[in-house]
Amino acid sequence: ALASGPAEPFLVPVLSGRSAPAKDVVLISGAGRYAFSSGTVWEVVDGARRPLGLWVQGDGVLEWTTDDPAAMKVYRGNAGRVGGLDTPKDGPIVAKLTSALVLHSAAARPSALPELQPGEAPAAATSGLTSFLRRWKDDVLAPPAAGLAAASADGRKYWIALVAAEKDVRHEVDETRCDLDTLTVVERPAGLPTSADAYRVGRTVGSHPIGRSRRASPRVDWILTDLSVDVRETEGFRGVLAVEETILPQRPLTALSFDLDGLSLSPRLLSRRETVFQEASLADGTPLSVHYAGGVLVVFLPKAAPAGVPLTLRFRYDAPYFERYGDNYWELPLAGAWYPQPPAVMVQARHGLKAVVRAKKPLVPIAPGRTVRRFEDGEWNGVESVLEPKSPFQAILAGKYTFHEETKGGVTARVASYGVSKPKSAAKLLSLFHAIREFYEPYLGPFPFPEYTIVEVNDYGFGQAPPGLMRITHEAFEANQVGGDFWSQVFSGGVNERIAHELAHAYWGGVVWNAQDADVWLVEAFAEVAAGRAIEVLRNPREYERLRGNWKANAKESASRAPMPYAWELVAKASPGAADTLVLDSIRLTYSKGPALLAAIRGEIGDDLFFTAMKSFQKSFATRRPA
Repeated sequence: ALASGPAEPFLVPVLSGRSAPAKDVVLISGAGRYAFSSGTVWEVVDGARRPLGLWVQGDGVLEWTTDDPAAMKVYRGNAGRVGGLDTPKDGPIVAKLTSALVLHSAAARPSALPELQPGEAPAAATSGLTSFLRRWKDDVLAPPAAGLAAASADGRKYWIALVAAEKDVRHEVDETRCDLDTLTVVERPAGLPTSADAYRVGRTVGSHPIGRSRRASPRVDWILTDLSVDVRETEGFRGVLAVEETILPQRPLTALSFDLDGLSLSPRLLSRRETVFQEASLADGTPLSVHYAGGVLVVFLPKAAPAGVPLTLRFRYDAPYFERYGDNYWELPLAGAWYPQPPAVMVQARHGLKAVVRAKKPLVPIAPGRTVRRFEDGEWNGVESVLEPKSPFQAILAGKYTFHEETKGGVTARVASYGVSKPKSAAKLLSLFHAIREFYEPYLGPFPFPEYTIVEVNDYGFGQAPPGLMRITHEAFEANQVGGDFWSQVFSGGVNERIAHELAHAYWGGVVWNAQDADVWLVEAFAEVAAGRAIEVLRNPREYERLRGNWKANAKESASRAPMPYAWELVAKASPGAADTLVLDSIRLTYSKGPALLAAIRGEIGDDLFFTAMKSFQKSFATRRPA
């Protein structure tokens, strides 16, 4: 952890000596209700001796619920699978606690507190708190100091309770980052060898929006409007990143909270590899105080940044992001918080990318957008690129690649073949790219990326489309299999459909995207329906009907598990392989039930109106913040 300035007083809470009996004490915050039946309540203060919360040594219960019946059905299922929690039918989720540390900002102070009596905290209470804090110190989660410092700087509400129960629980009511009330079980990952480093992870059982409905987008305090990165792979799995970001405050701000990936695991020993944060500053070089731990970076400004005035920040850090897969590939992934990223990224980010990337030879770096230059710099291969279309996140990668490209209709398509050159496969993929692109343009508008790179991934069975890129696996590069029957049987809709789906993400996800994670099914469904239309017209209507039949069948398999907006909130048991079935349900709900719904709407309103509406969405929302 790194902390300086305003965060320091919150790092180690201590007992003031004031206390009260815990019996019959009730605390309420957000969706949580705490009721204690025995023990003692001790007042906790920060390093400046300001009241910070309560330390309770005694028995009680935490009850957590939301007013959304559909959500609670999903969350009770999560709690039952995770274990350690009681899940009475139609009631709240219950954790039976033996002690709890409740910390809060001044704005989140409970209205009803026990009457605390002055005194001295006995050694047993002080050592008990010290032992309790030690219990949570290796968790791969942001420590309380991050939220407390951010909330105190801007007068926001922040409440966190660390609860010792059959399985430890963390309850957070956070208005500083994401306006969410969350209940999280904290435990060691399943299947780790005894030699692995000691750490625990959070498994979110349920979450509830604060001050808004689930259909409303998260609150936006600031927007990331511009991003420049200088990436240099160094030794082993590490690299140095220098990042410049321009943000636009939507209200006066003193503290800014970012996600920044802070941990990776050694693939062999599963030992922790930490990001080493080095500095943050304003554009003029003024150093900034920060708190960085658990993947959360809080930056404190010397004075409040006014609303509507752009603010440029600079960051530098040494990160363990460059683990090579097969010694020939590394990736800074889409939405992977490899640069300081807004917490509500879908509504807080709309930016291009300027990138200078150096990868150790013989690897070749690939960055999205217009290639300004490729260069050699001693032991590095380098690329400089500019991506102008604005998107919510970016990806960069490097590998042992050779390139083939073709410019047609003002768009340059580039194919990056992994390992060895594959000119025949590249020629087919370039031809397929331009055919599908030309097909989409009358439906969705001009293709948004003047340069586009299709990258072969050393794996099988998936595709992904970061802005200006397509990552797709080996079978798409088999010269005899592009569009062939064998892979069409092995993978859901065949290689052609998968390429068409990922290419549709240049529009759905690249130009117009979902306002929050719960709505990801929308962009996937529209991309899948666009791909289905391309297959229907360019290939064979019967192939589209087969694809539509797959959507309906898959949707039926998983429809009872959860509504689509909750597809990616499903949590499995903490045992090896337990997540496989639930992940399949999430995939079916997102990639099959969504397009099945849109296909049904198409059948109801007809092709002309349906595809006109698709084009209208692209035109209307291309420059607007998702909502």
